[in-house]
Amino acid sequence: MPTIITDEESSLERLEQLARAAGAEVIHPDRLLHGRVRDMLATTSLFVAGELATLLGLEAFFDRETSELSSGEQQLVSLGHTLSGLPERIFLAEPFLFLDQVRKNRLMLLFEEIERRFSCHITYSMVHQQRLKQESGTEPVKGRVIDEMSRIRHRYPLQSKYALLVEQMSFRLGERVALIGANGSGKSTLLRLLLGVDRPLYGKVKRTGGKCYVPAHPALAPVLDKPGATFSEQKQQLMERLAWTEEACYFDEPTAGLTNQQRSDFIQTMLNHPDKLILLATHDPDLIFCATRVVYLVQGEIAFDGPASLFIEQSRLYEWN
Repeated sequence: MPTIITDEESSLERLEQLARAAGAEVIHPDRLLHGRVRDMLATTSLFVAGELATLLGLEAFFDRETSELSSGEQQLVSLGHTLSGLPERIFLAEPFLFLDQVRKNRLMLLFEEIERRFSCHITYSMVHQQRLKQESGTEPVKGRVIDEMSRIRHRYPLQSKYALLVEQMSFRLGERVALIGANGSGKSTLLRLLLGVDRPLYGKVKRTGGKCYVPAHPALAPVLDKPGATFSEQKQQLMERLAWTEEACYFDEPTAGLTNQQRSDFIQTMLNHPDKLILLATHDPDLIFCATRVVYLVQGEIAFDGPASLFIEQSRLYEWN
């Protein structure tokens, strides 16, 4: 059975103590890998790599570059990379941080099987995110269009399948938009196109107004004040730096790694700016509840685009009390 450390205040410190005593390192959720997935899993042999890909559901990404994967998919590859060395003990900090709810539940159940099949013991820390008091805030008034996408067809190099297909979509001031979907559904790709980080293979993106962006990984942001800080501390630094002076604010997994109080503070701050365009790529049900609009992506296609209240009413996957 895996050892689980859930104390919100000292779980990471306790995990690091156990890892040091075992002569091992803690695998953090923001560890960035470079190269093909197969190479990350084949540190011992292609035989081990193939079995790990099957076990962790990574077969579809086997020949892809890790940089092309979503944060959640990268986190699974990072776990596979660690397992490929066939260690006796593994210490994981927040192993579910970027995973959608379904993959999170599957991995929690899979840990016991991994221990049995790979003869290792898994110890991991996690902050249990509680359901927050649900506040919808003041209904904002929609303003002018800030971003507009038309006839978008975008895919990554050497990939035959499109990562994103959007016929027509616009975003206005006053909207709080939750971009949701499983890991790899196209949320981060959509954000990157709207921000101008990537250019679409086909189609047009029209952008106006000033924008700010907070990435899922603090390592992808400008240098922070405390280089030795934990992932959660770095994420909180990014939030505290945000001045909310731009017309549009874009977030990739903004509440991942935050404590429950920090999540509550972020939501309240967001609700205090009803005049902004706020886009949130997220798996957090509380952020979806606080949104005014939901865009649900399935394998790069828009499966739902409408009021958050209608999505909450119709969804069978996301749960609200």
